[in-house]
Amino acid sequence: MVNSPFWFSILTSAALAALASCANGTGNSWMGANLYYLQGLSDGDQDAYINSMAEDGAKVVRLWVNRQTAGDCQKGSKIVSSVPPLETSLGVYNDATLNSLDKVIVKLSAKGIKALISPHDANSLLGDYRKDVYFDKWGSAGFYQDQAAFEAYDARLSYILNYKGASSGKVWKEWSDAIMGFDLQNEPFTANTSACTSNDAHDWACGRATHLRAELGPHNPQLVASGGLGGDYSHGCTFMARAMTCAAFDAVAVHRYASVPGQWNASAASWVSQARGKLVFVEEWGIDAARYDQAAAFPSEAASFNAVGLPALYWQFLLPSVAQCPYTAAGDAGDHFGIVYDSGVDLAGPMRQARESEPLQDWGSII
Repeated sequence: MVNSPFWFSILTSAALAALASCANGTGNSWMGANLYYLQGLSDGDQDAYINSMAEDGAKVVRLWVNRQTAGDCQKGSKIVSSVPPLETSLGVYNDATLNSLDKVIVKLSAKGIKALISPHDANSLLGDYRKDVYFDKWGSAGFYQDQAAFEAYDARLSYILNYKGASSGKVWKEWSDAIMGFDLQNEPFTANTSACTSNDAHDWACGRATHLRAELGPHNPQLVASGGLGGDYSHGCTFMARAMTCAAFDAVAVHRYASVPGQWNASAASWVSQARGKLVFVEEWGIDAARYDQAAAFPSEAASFNAVGLPALYWQFLLPSVAQCPYTAAGDAGDHFGIVYDSGVDLAGPMRQARESEPLQDWGSII
């Protein structure tokens, strides 16, 4: 997630109608949210979150393959289960990391919610507290340039897709009933945006997408999604030409932290045109709680998505904070965008409306 405002041109109603006609009427639009630490919560907190999401009409929750540390506070919640990094040494994988996610995916699936999985976080290449074995070996630049890094990361992707769940008993790449698809990475190139603004000269994005599709198989309905190339849309990488002409990509994930109003309906036609036949959805968006009344802004922003059937995942819906972890989104110095469940924001109405909205594109075989 990166916050940077960006504005777009106004879309005519005629163009919107033309776009709507592109969908074949199969399936509807959808909404959901991200929660990068769901696997670290207690069973009770996981159940409370997933039950609330299901009751409110969410169809997708995006998850991360990442570490969690018991005792930490995350957005008002206490982490109770330590989850190790998938790799503490390159090519040596810890199934405990995937086991923790598999348990969550079983719970989501039981409530009719699909998972979208980000297999790695590009923020781990920034060199801060999130750094990992890929940063230690290649740093922020080499990861997207060095063939040895490509091969190491492809091996990670293969391991994740071929993992067999401890709780589900399912091989993830064969579990399309529960897993909607896989991102290349969370926000590829954010640690080195020059690699994508120069159109990815080393072909990292298409290379990884091609590897994912080869592992999934040509007829697998699970998506290969971009994960938000370059982070926020304003960085100029979301619809990078080399990725849009790559046959292995199925979906373009837009990350956009815009001012209110976000004018999502005004951006839709341009985005679909730039995607060159790929599905388009907003994978991250948020309303700054320090600047706006989320209770007023969330329904208004959601209505803009639903007006054209553009699917979207909110950045984070959060459980009410516990005494040990006091929290407000407005007071979070690094992230003002979470919406807390007891904050008076109507989440159910807009998300249910999404499920009744005609889709901008055909998601019928996926959602």
